[in-house]
Amino acid sequence: MEPEQIECADESSKEIKAIGKDTVHRICSGQVVLSLAIAVKELVENCIDAGATLVEVKLKKQGLESIEVVDNGAGVEEKNFQGLTAKHYTSKLRDFEDLRSVDTFGFRGEALSSLCALCDVSITTRHTSAEIGTKLELDHSGNIKIQTACARCIGTTVTLTNIFGTLPVRQRELSKNIKAEFNKMCQILRAYCLVTKGVRIICTNQNSKGIWQTFLCTRGSQTALANIEDIYGAKEIQNLMEIKQPVEEGKEEGNILDLQDLNTSLDISTSNIELSHLAKFKFEGWISSCAHGSGHKLKDRQYFFVNSRPCEPKQIIKAVNEIYHRYNLREYPFVYLNILTSKSDVDVNLTPDKRQLLINNEKLLILAIKLALTKTFQVVPSTFRPDQTIHSVDLNKTAEKEDDDENFDLTSSQEKFKSMLSQWKATGNTGGNEPIPKVTKRKQMDEITVQKMKLAKIQQYLERDAGSSVPSAKTSPCKVQQNETSKLAIRSPEKSATEEEASSSSPSADTDDYDQPPVKAVKMEIFEPISTTRSEQEVQAIAETHTSSVAASDSDEEPPSQDLVYDDDSNDIGKTFFEESETISITPDEIEALVIREEKLAKSSRDKANLAKLKFKAEINPSKNKNAEEELEGGITKDMFARMDIIGQYNLGFIIVKFDDDLFIVDQHATDEMYNFEMLQRSTQLQSQKLAVPKTLEFTTVNEMILMDNLEVFKANGFEFEIDQEAPATRRVKLLSKPFSKNWEFGKNDIDELIFMLHDAPPNTMCRPSRIRSMFASRACRKSVMIGTALKQTTMRQLIDHMGEVDKPWNCPHGRPTMRHLVNLAMLNDQT
Repeated sequence: MEPEQIECADESSKEIKAIGKDTVHRICSGQVVLSLAIAVKELVENCIDAGATLVEVKLKKQGLESIEVVDNGAGVEEKNFQGLTAKHYTSKLRDFEDLRSVDTFGFRGEALSSLCALCDVSITTRHTSAEIGTKLELDHSGNIKIQTACARCIGTTVTLTNIFGTLPVRQRELSKNIKAEFNKMCQILRAYCLVTKGVRIICTNQNSKGIWQTFLCTRGSQTALANIEDIYGAKEIQNLMEIKQPVEEGKEEGNILDLQDLNTSLDISTSNIELSHLAKFKFEGWISSCAHGSGHKLKDRQYFFVNSRPCEPKQIIKAVNEIYHRYNLREYPFVYLNILTSKSDVDVNLTPDKRQLLINNEKLLILAIKLALTKTFQVVPSTFRPDQTIHSVDLNKTAEKEDDDENFDLTSSQEKFKSMLSQWKATGNTGGNEPIPKVTKRKQMDEITVQKMKLAKIQQYLERDAGSSVPSAKTSPCKVQQNETSKLAIRSPEKSATEEEASSSSPSADTDDYDQPPVKAVKMEIFEPISTTRSEQEVQAIAETHTSSVAASDSDEEPPSQDLVYDDDSNDIGKTFFEESETISITPDEIEALVIREEKLAKSSRDKANLAKLKFKAEINPSKNKNAEEELEGGITKDMFARMDIIGQYNLGFIIVKFDDDLFIVDQHATDEMYNFEMLQRSTQLQSQKLAVPKTLEFTTVNEMILMDNLEVFKANGFEFEIDQEAPATRRVKLLSKPFSKNWEFGKNDIDELIFMLHDAPPNTMCRPSRIRSMFASRACRKSVMIGTALKQTTMRQLIDHMGEVDKPWNCPHGRPTMRHLVNLAMLNDQT
């Protein structure tokens, strides 16, 4: 049967046409609202921008059924109903210049329009000038379908139902991962609860049983510290320290930290710091004390803002944790950091969700943050180490005066370097009469000093190696048709004179490892010109334009014959001016050697081709463990273990198995330990010790909900709780009993870790805290087959079959690999 012929597209289908407005609207809307968290964020931002002092977020079934956001803001006037959900209609921006000073969360006018395209939207609003409210039901294009009068106090209510209903794939993913998406939404919402002052935010959820639960609530306080207390409780406040300013109040200029200590990774020169001093940044923030026990095991309590706008600045987050870990290596801090700077120095229009920002002088900002945190932590007892002494550099001074032997003019040094490098390229001699500037230890990492050191280092290298690269042996003269008396140094035609000059004179290039190819003299005979149409005058003109390639000798003692000198990379001389030919003499032995060499190259090529066909290429080497594990995971499925042939035991510690043409080596102890560990993880329920007096635990409302939804998981880990529904949120849980096991003791930190693991875990997943996992790993190790034990065939078969029953059979709980590929037998047969 002949394959079906695919018809070519007709000419009309190739025509470039504009995409329909409805299609564009749906495509672009999917890029604006990416998740449940972004949908709620956009609505809350609109409420705050409208001047609301009360914002209520009500979800049903964690947002799958509906999302309702209610505020008491100014409402929407009737004349703005049509523009309310129109694309790029907004009251917050008029032209592009306004973007530099925008102080509202939203400014593009696309949030409500995009939500209309993705779900069913209805809006109920009443403006301060209206006597009655209005309910608007909208279609997916943002047009008003139904407009009715209704009772409503001043403010706006936006209701979303069937979220992502127009994008089936995204809706299924949301339903599948609703727990993780809900937690992400709560995390983003907490940032607005913390930074918004004078606004009360309440978030509730109605579960599948119809019970309403409050998971976020603030009192509308005027300080961020009070908001932190509302969200995380008074206990968190006790461990916080206010972040100090990088520059003391009343000082226009400030001191910076020793560049060697903090600044080497930032690549900031003193001159750059002088251009914009640290006083332009102000910080409003709090951070956990660096004293042990004040931080947290996880970094889920870190919030960053720029001019009160929540964001995720990755480099700043990294810098904050880096400084904290200098003092407390085992914990992560709670962080609330609001960076205040000029709005014109911040670009907020980078991503649709506006959570990635571009900040002018970000490296300088990071330096200011490091300075502020170091000053903050210095007052904590027993955290300041002598090797962290802070040295100051006054920003009013351009640079410290250096010794006379360091002071030489940069411009003259660059010119000297250009001349020296050009001379060395042409003749191999730098004329080593010039003294080498003495370079002492740098006092500052400023750009001028770096350039001085690089130039001096290259100058030393050139003078040391001057003349050594030119062979001293005399070469036979070559015959040139033209009666030229100058010595030619021909460069590669691919490299222009401009490129040579740039490569030799650029002081900023990294020339520490500069390696000039040796100049060689060879015996050649040059016959007739390659081109009969090009005149001798043209050739002479071309030669004169390549001044960097022609060096004329004025010596009277120069013989009439010339040596043609060329670089290794000038293997196409004939393409420039002449056509060359060589007479080659070769012996039978040399021919035989060439044949052997060709056979070796062919064999090497075959070996490479065979290697490309192999599934498993990684060597048995600790540095290749990751590659080996990826190959095994991609090349072996669980059902293959039962079909592997047992070859035997090796060295009373390893099992050799065969599958198809591949041989594998299996660590008998590691593989048995992995199986025993997973069995303990799945089936063991730890013993509990009841407390004499139940202990009330304080959680965030979200963590409290996660705990209440996963009581069976906690019970399997030995924790039992009592839930008091009448108690206020964050204090509903009482600990009745906790697990124990000989020398192991468990408590609140293990509960917090387990809650964090359950944030993103799929339903019905058995999670274990790390300390319980360590206990199980120790037990599994002791009960497994030991190295040195002789195994029967049936025992080896059982161990290999068990590898197909575990989730991750490639490493034992302590990190030892269980299995590695040895050799492919088919490849061995090809070689023999």
